[in-house]
Amino acid sequence: MKKDIAKLIEELDASPEEVEKINLLVELLLEEEHGRHEDIVFELGLIGDPSAVPAIAQAVEIPFQELVRWGNLHEFQRKCAYALARIGTAESKAALREMTRNKDEHIRQYGEEGLSHWPMPYRSR
Repeated sequence: MKKDIAKLIEELDASPEEVEKINLLVELLLEEEHGRHEDIVFELGLIGDPSAVPAIAQAVEIPFQELVRWGNLHEFQRKCAYALARIGTAESKAALREMTRNKDEHIRQYGEEGLSHWPMPYRSR
């Protein structure tokens, strides 16, 4: 069953409560048919909710066609590593370690970079 991505984005843009927002972000992160992957993973990192770790760890391995087409796949993968470092849990650290064992050189590098910043606390101005 194909998801209605436009409806999910509309729900997200309606500024739902935080738990619902996290669930929508996680769901959208793994979907192909939109161009918000970088924004979504960045926001998940800012929120820092540990429930996002499995989706981020999965997303880092997906060659989303929009990101490939625009030449942003590696930037997205790096943002995934930083989001995991920002979340700062044992599970996020394990996901970064897994990235360091990836066959893709870029993912390995970003995993190492994320580990070098783990845990990365949020700093307000």
